[in-house]
Amino acid sequence: MATEAKELYMYIFSIKYFHGSRDMTEEMNVLMKGECAKIPELKHFSLYRSLRGDCDLIGWASSDFPEALQNMLEMIKMSIGNRGSIVHAFFSIYQRSPYLKNSLNIEKQIAESKRKYLIAYPMSKSNDWYLLPYEDKKRIMDEHIKTAMTDPNNKDILSYTTYCFGLGDQEFVVIYETDSLYSWMKVTEKLREVEARKWIVKESPILVGIRAETK
Repeated sequence: MATEAKELYMYIFSIKYFHGSRDMTEEMNVLMKGECAKIPELKHFSLYRSLRGDCDLIGWASSDFPEALQNMLEMIKMSIGNRGSIVHAFFSIYQRSPYLKNSLNIEKQIAESKRKYLIAYPMSKSNDWYLLPYEDKKRIMDEHIKTAMTDPNNKDILSYTTYCFGLGDQEFVVIYETDSLYSWMKVTEKLREVEARKWIVKESPILVGIRAETK
């Protein structure tokens, strides 16, 4: 890993405890601060208690190198052993949006953010979307972005659009951080009215978690 990459790789995963197994949240926190801290290329690793019924814990990690995420995943699998399993796993790459001019220091933002809730889900668009001229796509996405940014409920929501064309069963993994699930829900409701919704064909499963505090 001698050459530094320009892109930032993301990994979202969830864990389900098997019946009778104890809560492994604190154990995962210890792993995060211990073994995973030994992976120098790992930029961040956050844990959340899941609000879904089919998983108990949600993890979010990022790195300049996919190998670091693979090393992390192996450590997690070894720690879980036969007490649970990984239910969801989404690998993607962050890059600056082609519809936004401003640059984002994403590593700094993720490191400094301590938002309480995480929302993440895979997303795909119909083939017709990719056949539209760039000018049309930009106009449609400008409306989408403006609607989200100017909504009065959008006071603290941080968003990250990551890409996974050819890397997974979806085209995007969208990740959000917020301190208010109500505000997030209201902004999402408003976005159902924009033209861009016509080309969305997949937005599930939606993972929602509460940040797991470390001791």
